[in-house]
Amino acid sequence: MPIRPYRDTDWTAVRDIYDLAKPDEMRGVVDASGIPPLEADADMMALFQSSQILVMESGGQIVGFGGSRSTSITWLFVHPEYRRKGIAHALVLEMLERLVGTITLNVATTNVAAYNLYQRLGFTVEREFVGQFNGHACPVARLRFERPA
Repeated sequence: MPIRPYRDTDWTAVRDIYDLAKPDEMRGVVDASGIPPLEADADMMALFQSSQILVMESGGQIVGFGGSRSTSITWLFVHPEYRRKGIAHALVLEMLERLVGTITLNVATTNVAAYNLYQRLGFTVEREFVGQFNGHACPVARLRFERPA
């Protein structure tokens, strides 16, 4: 499945993937009713606009996207119907190829699938803390990836 840079014409698909997947990411932390759609969340929109976004396609349809800013991975979402097919794994590998230096990201510790994926790819825990998502406390792990010497 090809991975390519985001285009403005991808917006509807990317927005829909986020809106479908974000409640799963925040399960156990924030009730789905407390998660605004991407377009209604000014902070998330600002982060999206400041990130370099990549999309993965299957059969001409966008099935997942990831993004980064500087040396941080800021986005990783897969359409629920396409999970467990290696899409997130491939997107992270592509971002690691494109980023230079020590790579970091934040992941909700309750998001076990993502947490385990990052650890399988060689990320280690830098620190754990309680963050905030739209006024809700969220347990977070700051992960880092150091390229092998």
